[in-house]
Formats: sequence, C-alpha cells, structure tokens
Amino acid sequence: MANRPLFRKISHIGLVVRSVEATARRCWEDFGIGPWTFYTLNPSNVEGMTIHGKRVDHAMRIAYAAIGDTGWEIIEPLDDRSVYADHLRKHGEGIHHVMFDVDNYADAKMQISQAGCQEIVSGALLGHPYSYFNTQDSIACITEIWSPPAAGVEIPPPDGTYP
Repeated sequence: MANRPLFRKISHIGLVVRSVEATARRCWEDFGIGPWTFYTLNPSNVEGMTIHGKRVDHAMRIAYAAIGDTGWEIIEPLDDRSVYADHLRKHGEGIHHVMFDVDNYADAKMQISQAGCQEIVSGALLGHPYSYFNTQDSIACITEIWSPPAAGVEIPPPDGTYP
C-alpha cells in the first residue's frame, strides 16, 4: 500500500478510434473540443516499442487537444500489431487508458509493478520512457505513466492541426 499518493493528476484520457481526423472534426463541430494537433508515431520516432515485454514495432496516428488542464488523446492504429488495434477489434471505439502524472517515473513504475500490475506496453518517445500497466483490478482502467521532457525542451512540430 502506498504511503503517499502516487498519481499527482490526470494528464490525459486516451481513446482508440477508427479515424483521428473524423473524430477530431466531430469533437470540434459538436462540442468545441480543440484545437487539435496530430502526430504519427512509429519506430522512426518511438524507441524500443514493446508489448508484454516483447519487441513489437507498430504505428499509430494520434491527435491531442486540451479540455481545461486535462488532455484528450485520440489514437488510430495504423497496423494490426498494437494494443490499440487489439482494443478496436475487441471493444470498438472508446476509452483505452488514463495517463497520470507522477513525481518520479522510475519509482512509480516500480511501485505499480510491486502492486502486481503487469506492464503492457513500453517505449521511449523523444527519448523519454513511457509504460502502460494493467491496473484493471485495482483502479478499473489501464494506466499510462511517462517521464516527460523538461520545461524548455523543444517538441517537434505536429504533422497536422485542426481547425
């Protein structure tokens, strides 16, 4: 049991969709969610992609918008190898994971693992590690944590925006 809160805040909620462009457009037109930034992630910009501890290169298109201080991330699998493609096959479109901010990525990863939660996915985006864990039995969702770039570190520009 944790003696202090592990999660500081919800950073974003991740959803799997069939088309990020169509979903972003509906979110904007129906509810004013946006503006959106789009990125394509694959082995050229994400290092060490693993699924259940095994190297599995895969690709996805993501779109990101803020709702207040919480992110809304939509993910479109671009192949059939990812956990996102698996989620789409089994459950259709919908919520996939919740990303929590943590004080220390390595400590959080160890604490989540010690709680008996299996790591599902890992990699490093822009050299910064991330992990998804099966926390379904404890907090009823998949949990993502990562070690974000420090303030002032330049993020590559998106490959698209909307509107």
